[in-house]
This record gives sequence, C-alpha cells and structure tokens, in this order.
Amino acid sequence: MIAVILAGGSGTRFWPLSRKDRPKQLVRLFGDRVMIGQTVERLSRITTTDRIVVVCGEHLIDAMREALPELDEDNFLIEPAARNTAPAIALAAMWANHRFPGEVVGVFPSDHFIGAPDRFASAVELASDAAKLGHIVTLGMQPNRPETGYGYIKQGGAVDGAQGVHVVDAFVEKPDHERALEYLSAGGYLWNAGMFFFTPETLMGEVERQLPEMYEGILGIAADFDMPTYDETLSSVFPTLESISIDYGVMENAGSVCVVPAEFAWSDVGHWAALPEIRETDEHSNVLEAPVILHDVEDCVFYSTNDARPIAAAGVKGLVVVDTPEAVLVIPKERCQDVRELKRMFDDSK
Repeated sequence: MIAVILAGGSGTRFWPLSRKDRPKQLVRLFGDRVMIGQTVERLSRITTTDRIVVVCGEHLIDAMREALPELDEDNFLIEPAARNTAPAIALAAMWANHRFPGEVVGVFPSDHFIGAPDRFASAVELASDAAKLGHIVTLGMQPNRPETGYGYIKQGGAVDGAQGVHVVDAFVEKPDHERALEYLSAGGYLWNAGMFFFTPETLMGEVERQLPEMYEGILGIAADFDMPTYDETLSSVFPTLESISIDYGVMENAGSVCVVPAEFAWSDVGHWAALPEIRETDEHSNVLEAPVILHDVEDCVFYSTNDARPIAAAGVKGLVVVDTPEAVLVIPKERCQDVRELKRMFDDSK
C-alpha cells in the first residue's frame, strides 16, 4: 500500500503554539514526536517508508524533512498553491502509480490521534482488500457521543466478497446537537475520519468523470514526473486547478463507495479542549504540559513552552491556558473554536 499523508494546514486551531509555518502536525501535543512524526511511525508498521509520501506546501517542506528524517527527499510532494484535498489526492495518486504501478493508495490526515495500532492495521487491511476490488473505501469511527464537529457516514448493507465492509448510503454534513443525538440513538451512523483507500485507476476514473478539467491538469503534471520540466509544469498548472475537497468533488457522487466500521480510539484533536481525550490527566481532570502551581483547579488544560516559568491558578474550572513566547492564550474550553478569531485579531494588531 502507498500511504499518502496530507500535511497542509494554516496553524490556526492550536494558536499560539501553532502558526502558518508550524501548523498542528508540526507540534508535539502528546507522545515523544510531533504529530506527523507519530503518523509516519504508525504507517511504517503497515507499509515500507519508501511507500509513504507527504503532501505539503512549499513553505513547510524544510520543516517536514527535518521532522521526518526517515523519509527520502523524493517522498515529499509539494503543492505550489493550496487547492484543497481533491487536487492534492489526485496528484498523489498519479505519483503512486508512477512509482508503484497498480498498488492500493491510502490517504491519511497528518495530525490525528489513533489508539490501538493493531486494530488500526486490521481496519486498513480490510479497506485495502476492498479497494483492490474497485471500490473507494473509507474508515468510519464508532460514535460515543452526539458530536457536532464531525461529518457522518450512514452505513448500509454488507458488501459482497469484502469482509467487514459496508456500502455507504450517504455522507452527512456536520449535524446540530439534536440531529447528532438522533444519529447516536439510531445507530448505523459513523464519524467520517477522512481516511480513504483506492487504486489509482479507480480514483482517477472518478476524477475524469466528475472533474474533467482537473483530470486533464493532473495528467499534464504527471506526464513530467522525473523530467527536468516537472517543477515548471507543476507551478504553472496546479494553481489553476479547481479548489475543492475530495468529499464534495469525488466521494459524494462516486460509483462505489464503501466503509469499514473501525473499532479503535480516534480523535482529530480539533482544538485545545480535545487534549483530555488523548492525554493523561491528573486527579482533578487537568492536562498538565507545563510547570504549574494549582489550588482548587479542575478540568483545565495548561501548556507552556517555558519550563522555567510556572503557571499559577486557583479556583478555576474548564479553562485552557497556553504560554508561548508569541502570546499567552486564556480561554474557556467551550469557546476553543474562537481561537481562530483570536489569532486573526492578533495578526491584525501587528
């Protein structure tokens, strides 16, 4: 399997720790490595490192190579402009077919938390086997709460000849709380984790049918793989491609889309308040990634890049406090989606 890691991002959700030149996948929120480093380690248990390709913007390439010394220089695909996921995935599929003709391609986010690596590997194997039959396959996470921040997949019947794989009846937009409660109660709805599996032939057949102009553009770029003109062709063609997600551009109207209901811990770690889902907490449900002096503090997140300066707090609950040289963030956990706006205001104040 060829593992494609999508590593774009603007660095807004985990500001002030993350920023444009160091987005979420290049920061360490848990474990010993930055998030994309952990992603590569996880995928290295499933495939060989020469079959892992990272797709990112040119402004991130040096940082990515430094964070991922196990990958060769040729295993990075540069996007000369941000054009959303459909063009990036189509280009990566053609790269995969050029390097390893006919192999299944798996597309993975660079900055998610995944527990139980053995279960993850088993789910990927099921998805890969189904992709060999000509299906586009995604992984669906079993919901355990009425989450409004994720898209959903409505699971249909079993797919003939593909163990553990089901038809996708529909992709469902992020619901409001009431609708999310209905999905949880009804069963048969899964969280869309943004992982896809296909052969390049299957994927590009759908791109040709649904996005013909993008198809021609990607083919033009791919024709120059390994040619001296590749960089020039990429820079001139890729920015002209339609900016559209793989979900809207391909998946919603693809001919045969299936889902593997997966059973492992997963989080997209979408904001600071999600850290308790993936990190150990103290006896008062606090996440501590900082030197702290606490009194009567509960359900908070403390993160600091300065080990010599403690954060002191008393009598607070449900706060996020992040101390960096650039700025100090203090925000209630339930307002963490407002970090994007705070970053915008911070940038405008400079």
